[in-house]
Amino acid sequence: MKTPVMIFLIVVAGVGQEQQKGIQDLNLFVGKQVIVQRQALCQPGTFTVVLSYAGKQANVVSIKPSKTAPISRAVMDRLPPQARVMIDDTQKAATILVQFEDGTKLDTCAPIGPSRLSDYFELAPGQSVQPAAHDSATPVVTADVLSDDEVKLALGGKGKDHSVLIQDMGLMAAQGNQVPKIILYMPEAVLAIRAESAKKQFTQSEPVDEDKRRSLMIVAEGYAGNTIAQGCTSITRVVLLSDPSGGVVQEAYLSEPLAETWRNGFGATNQCQALRAKFSLADVHKVRGAASNGEFLVAVFAGSVNTKMYKVKKKHQSKLGLE
Repeated sequence: MKTPVMIFLIVVAGVGQEQQKGIQDLNLFVGKQVIVQRQALCQPGTFTVVLSYAGKQANVVSIKPSKTAPISRAVMDRLPPQARVMIDDTQKAATILVQFEDGTKLDTCAPIGPSRLSDYFELAPGQSVQPAAHDSATPVVTADVLSDDEVKLALGGKGKDHSVLIQDMGLMAAQGNQVPKIILYMPEAVLAIRAESAKKQFTQSEPVDEDKRRSLMIVAEGYAGNTIAQGCTSITRVVLLSDPSGGVVQEAYLSEPLAETWRNGFGATNQCQALRAKFSLADVHKVRGAASNGEFLVAVFAGSVNTKMYKVKKKHQSKLGLE
């Protein structure tokens, strides 16, 4: 019986492997340069194996988590330690999409957990990853979250309009199939939108601590051309800037890739990635305070390339409720 070959990505023997150890969040590798090891990759969405890219460098475009059914903590606690480790690794597994210098995109043929990552890939020279400073399991301090009354009002619809769409209307961008843009949301807007959606489905929205955190959420989408040949841009990083020279820079405390599939009228498809990033309001105010006239910038990256800097003007901040 033949077992489908599975894969992952990351870069350079020795140092690269050491840096990969202990990393549990595979999203940290999005945007990193990696060197493919002696394993097979597949054409996206297929099991058509490609072996010719072993040893070549690629950029991690996106990570698609596997759809593994959750297991309750009570059940996990009754399992032997080795079984718990295996299940935890499986639940963190994902399929990786990479792009090579010649433009070819290949993905891992199936999801792989963090424990097998270094067996298949190494970080490229000069690349590094560090465990995220913030984790979804990290408790949010009371001062940083909405009060119970504020949450109740948001779930009732108050603040639903505290969101802003800013598009890149440059000449080239406007001619594409998808115009690059960012959408900014305050926490009350997210709570209100989710509650409304749940109501339409006859369910209830149960916000967790992260949903209540006083933060600014930004969803960034890249350019998509009118044809497959024109391709699309996958977003890998979003940062806040006080000015174009980067006088004050604030990184997101949480980033999540959002897979997108572009499709034309003939059925041809292309895979690209949007990104959801969250910034604490304390960091937003730091950047805003250092910006000229209080109008700060949102820089959107595809790998190491700064694709666009959007200005968050006074009128945008007023609509968000930041003023």
